[in-house]
Amino acid sequence: MKEIKIVLTQTNTVFSRALKAVSKKPYNHISISFEDDCKTMFSFGRKITWFPLIGGFVKENPDGGVFKMYPDTKCKIYKLEVTDSDYNIITRRLEKFLTEPNSFRYSILNIFLIYFNIPLQRNYYYVCSSFVTYLLWGIIPFNKEISLVIPDDYNNLELEEVYEGRLKEYVNGKIAYNYI
Repeated sequence: MKEIKIVLTQTNTVFSRALKAVSKKPYNHISISFEDDCKTMFSFGRKITWFPLIGGFVKENPDGGVFKMYPDTKCKIYKLEVTDSDYNIITRRLEKFLTEPNSFRYSILNIFLIYFNIPLQRNYYYVCSSFVTYLLWGIIPFNKEISLVIPDDYNNLELEEVYEGRLKEYVNGKIAYNYI
């Protein structure tokens, strides 16, 4: 068995605050990490830290980028245990993004379509939640189209919660890893 971390976050960016105001959900971004300390995470988000309209596949560092701008970023971290076979499926899917990162775009359109419950999955276009869901499709049971999954849907799955609090404290080991 292998472990993967699912990381839900809420920064204080204007875009994140707007999503929170509309969704009424505590977390509006999701990433996936293959490390216990989550120092490297993968998602879809800003390519340029200070400019939210240019987005795509990103390798996130909790001590850099938007997370560095907002050190009080809140998070909820889940542990997902998968078989070696499932882990290999997930990492093979991720490899496509790692080898061609500039081929993928953030889908602003999908943000609006999710609100109106209209599914639309276009090749090479993702939001954070559709990306993570694509990697985990068939491994975790979802009752929605990939393009309609939101970060909060992960709160309704039977995942093991390991931490909720400030992302920086978890990543930098300033908390005792008291698993909930």
